[in-house]
Amino acid sequence: MIDEGINSKNLNPIAIISTHGHFDHIASVSFFKNKFNIPFYIHKSDLKICESANFYLKMANINYKIDTPKPDKLFKGAQQELLLNNFNLMIYNFPGHSAGSCLVKYNKILFTGDIIYKNGLGAGSIPRENKPLLRKSILKIFETFPENNYVLPGHGALEMLGKIRANNKDLINFLYKNVEDHA
Repeated sequence: MIDEGINSKNLNPIAIISTHGHFDHIASVSFFKNKFNIPFYIHKSDLKICESANFYLKMANINYKIDTPKPDKLFKGAQQELLLNNFNLMIYNFPGHSAGSCLVKYNKILFTGDIIYKNGLGAGSIPRENKPLLRKSILKIFETFPENNYVLPGHGALEMLGKIRANNKDLINFLYKNVEDHA
């Protein structure tokens, strides 16, 4: 599906940036890295999860094996700038969903991975997910970025950050109600 989209639009990928290391976000990295001879970026705090992708697939009873990608570059710290050709990106580490979960900002677009969705929440039983830290990270995202920024999550539809904050009832409940239930 991704490959078809790249081909149909005659795109020339220049890098792969993973918002985090869970297997559903890195399963195709080796294929695209080899096909286009491009670098793969991930936060260093998710390196171990990335390297353990096949173990997590097995633990989830998913009969599939991936060619675990080797990162070319590791993001470090809470924030850094990345210039790729004419694309000026900001990479922010917002841990919680995983230790190395990142938000990638390009202009008014926020690629949030599994940190924030238009509707609902990510799976609650993800290995190494830290709900109190995830809550803190989401609140910091709301404080940091304008409400008119677009969120492009790892799963589901895009939406403006302000609309997600106002309308995602599951997220509102997670952030502001029954805090002790999610700890």
